[in-house]
Amino acid sequence: MFDKYSLKVSKIFKSAEAEMFNLHHPYVGSEHLLLSILKNDADMASIASKYDLTYDNFKSELMLVVGSATKASTYCLYTPLLKRIIASASSDAKECSEELEGKHLFRAIIEEGEGIAIRLLYGMNINLDKLYDEISDTKIKSKQKLELLTIGKSMSELVDENDILVGREKEISLIIETLIRKNKNNPLLVGEAGVGKTAIVEELVRRIKRKDVPLSLQNKRIVLLEMGSLVAGTKYRGEFEEKLGKIIKELEDNPDIILFIDEIHTIVNAGGAEGAINASDILKPYLARGKVKIIGATTSNEYNKFINKDKALMRRFELIKVQAPTLEETKEILNKIKPSFEHHYNIKITNKNIEDIVNLTNKYIIDRNNPDKSIDTLDSVCAMKAVESTNNNLINKLQEKKQNITKEKEEMVKSNDFKKALYYHNEEIKINNKIKKISKEMIKITENDIINLISRKINVPINKKEDYRGLEKYLLNNLVGQDDAIKKVVKALMNRNDTKPLSLLLTGSTGVGKTETVKLIAKFLGINILRLDMSEYNTDIAITRLIGSSAGYIGYDDGAIFDKIKMEPFTCILVDELEKSSPSVMNLFLQILDEGFITNAKGEKIDFKNTLIFMTSNVKGHKKIGFMESNSSFNESFSKEFIARFTDIIEYNDITAEIIDKYLEKKKIKDKNIIKDFDYKKNGFRGLENYLMKTKI
Repeated sequence: MFDKYSLKVSKIFKSAEAEMFNLHHPYVGSEHLLLSILKNDADMASIASKYDLTYDNFKSELMLVVGSATKASTYCLYTPLLKRIIASASSDAKECSEELEGKHLFRAIIEEGEGIAIRLLYGMNINLDKLYDEISDTKIKSKQKLELLTIGKSMSELVDENDILVGREKEISLIIETLIRKNKNNPLLVGEAGVGKTAIVEELVRRIKRKDVPLSLQNKRIVLLEMGSLVAGTKYRGEFEEKLGKIIKELEDNPDIILFIDEIHTIVNAGGAEGAINASDILKPYLARGKVKIIGATTSNEYNKFINKDKALMRRFELIKVQAPTLEETKEILNKIKPSFEHHYNIKITNKNIEDIVNLTNKYIIDRNNPDKSIDTLDSVCAMKAVESTNNNLINKLQEKKQNITKEKEEMVKSNDFKKALYYHNEEIKINNKIKKISKEMIKITENDIINLISRKINVPINKKEDYRGLEKYLLNNLVGQDDAIKKVVKALMNRNDTKPLSLLLTGSTGVGKTETVKLIAKFLGINILRLDMSEYNTDIAITRLIGSSAGYIGYDDGAIFDKIKMEPFTCILVDELEKSSPSVMNLFLQILDEGFITNAKGEKIDFKNTLIFMTSNVKGHKKIGFMESNSSFNESFSKEFIARFTDIIEYNDITAEIIDKYLEKKKIKDKNIIKDFDYKKNGFRGLENYLMKTKI
């Protein structure tokens, strides 16, 4: 019962119960609570003694008026009046954001105005009005709740004391140092989403509750204020300013309150309707004079977009940068919190599981930050295993069986067949033991479970080389005359590096099967194909179609082509006729092949590590000699650094008469004279298909 109370208050309640037992009274009432307060709370006893109210004389009065029974009670029962007194005192303490103490209980006894304690005090001629006023002067706040606590939330009530924050000593020290400064004492946490900014503030709240902070911060309260709650309900002009002004006044009157505003960039425009000033303009003078203390948190992008532009607002804050934890720190965080996940899911989580989760998450999920993404993966894989577990189904079946046996047992009892009833009873015990045994069996997580989960999250197959089995046979059955090229393509796919996108440059004459190879691969793997014809990207401005327009230009908010990669990371990208692209587009692909990612016009990172990039070109690796048709070389069309970035360069064979014969055999065309007028060397298979359609073969 006393878990939610402080040790001091728990002692008062236990002492009140002891008084009841010692006096042989049948219940714990207001008189026993008052006796306990006078005995255990030195401050309240000191105030009461001024009015000739002590433990001894009150107990004497109680014995004189009420007396005692001959036999001690065996039960400890609280009277309804006493329960109301405790509830009223708890509410009083909560509204004042204080812990329940003896002063709240004493005042609640007097406020209740009835009960044996009050009657005895009247009989002793105690001046209750003066006694009440003096208790109220012991820094008990008025029952009128602060507007700030109506809109905001006290973080001491929101924070779980059992949570653990690993590391971040530097950031917490900087916050504490900033808060105790004379000037510019408003810390602003800036870091990417998910790095743990709010967790740092929550740890500060826990340290304040433990008194593990400098003396000047030990009695502080941190209140979370959401700007949405502040703006809500302010329909008319001036209402927002009035509401914010009231909160600022309360902060000035209550210097023990520190305001925490998450997503603090929202104050820049909050309340800034036409003809009105926004929240930041109202707060600036008070922040400058140190009248109010605010802890803020925001992301780097939002800080640069809103706060950094307002120099007057920026200089009111002390900037504290929060970096994502290292991989080792992230592993340590997950090892600290894993017991709570094990208990919640009844799952065994090993150190190897933690290592795999952190390493794989860091490798494949790049658009989020640690520790958030690793904790999220841990939670998700535990939930996945809990859903897949056969234990739950087995327990459900056993419970159904148990219900049927229980019914049979009851029927046997009704029919006085106790021998069968005993048999069913023993069966019931066996099933209960089985259920207990299965419930205690902890589910285990494997590396494959983690890989499958991440693969599902990012929609990318991870380390699944079996996906490419059968691809070589499939391509050989559908393409003619390019056996060596096909084997090289499949080998590159099988051995592709997970840290960079697969990039193959397919070269050869037109119509030999380069584009068809890519289409067949995408069809076999069942993935999307994104085709980019470089003849459409032959100007420098065409790059905006791929990554978007810069801010201030038309189309900034429109979607760009490469935004599709964010939603479908495992995509086959076909770049046709590469040599026709502009230098700016060529340089963009140079970065993709080198780094594995690019940043679009909005500053968002797009990951290409899981894409399959195929580029086709009619440029040959050598020059033909004499009066034959000449093609430019690689060195003339592409730079050396660009050529070096490819996983492999695969040259397709020119079409020969032998290859054409094989193609016609495959098409089951026996009359080879049908194509005697067709120039297959110039037009390739694509032209041959059209030619055969025209001749209706």
